[in-house]
Amino acid sequence: MGVISKRNFPYKKLALKRYLPKSLLKICITSLSIAFVCISISKNFEKLIQQSLSTEIILLLILGFFISLLSLVINALAWKELLIWLGFKYKNMRCINLYLRTNILKYVPGGIWHFFERFRVLSTALSPAEAFSSVLLEPFLMLAASFFLVALCDWKNIFYFVFLLPSVFLARRLKGSLIMQLGAGKIMQFKKIGVNIAFTKDSINSSEPISPFPLRAFLIETCFVLLRFYAFWICLNAFSIESYFSFLEWISLFSLAWSIGLVIPSAPGGIGVFEAIMLLFIPNSFPKEYILLVLLSYRLIISLADLAIPLFIASTSITKFKILN
Repeated sequence: MGVISKRNFPYKKLALKRYLPKSLLKICITSLSIAFVCISISKNFEKLIQQSLSTEIILLLILGFFISLLSLVINALAWKELLIWLGFKYKNMRCINLYLRTNILKYVPGGIWHFFERFRVLSTALSPAEAFSSVLLEPFLMLAASFFLVALCDWKNIFYFVFLLPSVFLARRLKGSLIMQLGAGKIMQFKKIGVNIAFTKDSINSSEPISPFPLRAFLIETCFVLLRFYAFWICLNAFSIESYFSFLEWISLFSLAWSIGLVIPSAPGGIGVFEAIMLLFIPNSFPKEYILLVLLSYRLIISLADLAIPLFIASTSITKFKILN
């Protein structure tokens, strides 16, 4: 397969015309989740509109926004470390910049376009199989890190140790089998948009990871999830409901809900799924209007952060272009 360019692949048009989310089950779960959240909001609407936003709350939410911005940079750094661990030889790829400016594409209908754009750019320096592998492993690394926090922060629940299993599959010895399993579904999505990849076990094993486990990438990715949680924790503090659970319990619950939102991405960024899981795990005695305010505030600040970084990168590029010309 030759290098894919934007000119010969109009993904923006296909996003709206040709591609639909492949899994009916995911669509149903997402639709039910969003409906559940909307019903919860309608039931508590009068209490919600009675709440006022003080200066302190607004300042805390602004802080949460900047924490969310930082988390995206950390996430991009984790992906770069993953590429280094995989042993891929690339130069001048500006992986962090690539990750940040394509992150907004996850909001394009279909949920595949941020993966495709990274694959397209990486294919200019790596083989298609190597570029495809790097795209496949990035969300799994996020899932493994968030599941690790679920088990770590609720270690008294012996059943939660099952959440450590995804981390095991990141080991160098299991890397090939993991990529083949992850690629089985994703390669079909790529074929639907006209991209054919020679994807075999030999092609994905052409580069050998530099160590038995991607420890640096994993630790950085764990920091990303913790920063994501910290933005959520700030929202909890803004509405003074952080004391209903212990700090570690909040981390475990957040990581679990965030992971499920990652696995069922029919809605961009897990919208609806994350909120529904949080509401389902919250006891009936919990003040629903406050947790709804927290969830809505958190969704707002992380969505603004997702939008702000590519806009900043684009404006910087335009400024540099004007200066050079």
